[in-house]
Amino acid sequence: MSKLRALAPLLFLMLTLVAWPQQAAAAPSASGSFNTNNGASGSSSGGSYDWPELVIGGNALSAHLPFQIGAVGYMPKGRLSIQYDRQLSAALAHHWVHLGASLLFDRGDWENFRLDGCDSNLDGSCQPGGVVGYDIYAGYTHRFYVANKPWLVPHLKGSLGFGWWALPKVSGGRHQSRIKSWTLNLRPGGGLRIFLLDQLGVGMDVNIPFGFLVHTDIISDGAAEGSEDKNGGFLLGFETLLAVEYRF
Repeated sequence: MSKLRALAPLLFLMLTLVAWPQQAAAAPSASGSFNTNNGASGSSSGGSYDWPELVIGGNALSAHLPFQIGAVGYMPKGRLSIQYDRQLSAALAHHWVHLGASLLFDRGDWENFRLDGCDSNLDGSCQPGGVVGYDIYAGYTHRFYVANKPWLVPHLKGSLGFGWWALPKVSGGRHQSRIKSWTLNLRPGGGLRIFLLDQLGVGMDVNIPFGFLVHTDIISDGAAEGSEDKNGGFLLGFETLLAVEYRF
């Protein structure tokens, strides 16, 4: 609960940033225009900095990091994603689709993995170990355009994702029971990009994955060596990601 309370101000800020420009920029006006090749343009204002009056459209590559947490169910905390976005057409200027892949990583023990215990007679056998995995996802993004601030691009999005990760190896001196997990989940979210150049933007995304988890545990009591047991659970998490986006 303390983690949720710590994230509450950030989530409120992101929702405010996403919602504020929507009414002002639901569609290009007389002071701005958009097409697939050239992107969004309009009168630009923002102090002494020379903000771009045009943002390139069509395609985008972006990197996202650094972390995610599982509020219900375990997720590896470290996340590094590479994402490709494609604008559907000039007539559908606000509508984009995206595809991404992520490296997941963490270091934890049975308590981090939400297990009941780590039963072993060996000293040090329940110490933390490395977690590594991957995640792939795809979905839709609706990007808003602000006529008098074309360099400011908020968005709302939804994704379907699949993730898999291996927990610390069960061998030698490490005897925690869980060895791997996978998840299938939906991810509503939103974010904001600030384009310092017509092709380069920086910003933040907040996503809320929810779905189910499937765990694989080693059975040790009264079972054949190497026997495994699978069990499921619910996942609810938060991704808080800084982003760098390149348009082309």
